[in-house]
Amino acid sequence: MTITSEPVCSQPVCRHTDPEPDCRTCPWALSVIPAIDTGVGAGILPQGLADFHDVHRVVFLRYARSRGISRDEAEDVVSRAFLQLYRAGELFLSANNRPAFGFKVLRDVLADHFRAADRRPRTLPLPAMDERPATDGGISELICRLDVEKALELLPPQQADCLRLHLFLDLSPTQIGLYLGITRSTVSSHLSAGRQRLAEHLENYRPSRSGRGKEQHA
Repeated sequence: MTITSEPVCSQPVCRHTDPEPDCRTCPWALSVIPAIDTGVGAGILPQGLADFHDVHRVVFLRYARSRGISRDEAEDVVSRAFLQLYRAGELFLSANNRPAFGFKVLRDVLADHFRAADRRPRTLPLPAMDERPATDGGISELICRLDVEKALELLPPQQADCLRLHLFLDLSPTQIGLYLGITRSTVSSHLSAGRQRLAEHLENYRPSRSGRGKEQHA
């Protein structure tokens, strides 16, 4: 897409319909033809970043959504994360573990998003939590997910991310380790400890069978 005086992005990575300051340097706006360049600064999206985007964008979007933001907010956060990866240039392209590099950038952009919105990560209202239609047992699954997301905020950040990527994105320990830059055994340890702590928090949160709810406590 050619940059004009009133850029309107048609790229799937960006949902901007109005001109933004970053549009002038957006790599997707500059990639008028399929990128074949491996360098940065020539006005063409580097092939390494284009390939990374194609492979990991959906995971990034699903992770952002799992942090309790809307679809549009997630699209914006992921777009800004990929823009930062473009600006990182060779620092990103030469990274030993590009998924871990990119995932850290995504989490940093998410942190900035929450700071700008002056709020902590939150759970979404029930109607927006899951795009899948509610079939038999669907509403129970949604309520359970709300409970889990509330409890995840009480866990250590890396432990919580391991559980999010496993429970909500259905990633294997090996895949999780790739995104978090840790070993598979470390992921397995986090999942084991996290499940135990999660069960304790959920037990404290959910009402007992007798109908008398236990008070939630940190």
